[in-house]
Amino acid sequence: MKTQLTVRGNVATAPRRVVTDSGMVIAEFRLAATERHFNRQTQEWEDGNTSWYTVSAFRRLAENIFRSFSVGDPVIVTGKLSIKQWTSKDESKRGTTPELTADSAGHDLLLGFTDFTRYTKTKPQVVEETYEEDGPLVEHGWEEPEPMTA
Repeated sequence: MKTQLTVRGNVATAPRRVVTDSGMVIAEFRLAATERHFNRQTQEWEDGNTSWYTVSAFRRLAENIFRSFSVGDPVIVTGKLSIKQWTSKDESKRGTTPELTADSAGHDLLLGFTDFTRYTKTKPQVVEETYEEDGPLVEHGWEEPEPMTA
């Protein structure tokens, strides 16, 4: 069973983008969520424990995360939590890793602001023999973004 979870934290590793042979885009990054509490004696905020999550996203959300998130960005991610048990190849180390499959993600606007850009839908176009650094350029039928105006 997977649990729905919302995590607020900072992007700890640069999002990595992969395009599968079938053309599906996957993005993955590490998210650090640090507890903060106010120390009444010192009148200052202090850091507590840090929880680490591996975040994965697919398709359009993956592409948008890859284009939008940078190391250090404060973000909020909602998705399905699963706990993975792992063992090193030589079986000398064992551990547990929480993995979050993102349903939605965005910058934490409590800590700053961002400019939102919405895609507009067009007819899908076939892109042949075009490659990016991480693999073939996938045409999803989305035009270049236009800034949102009030």
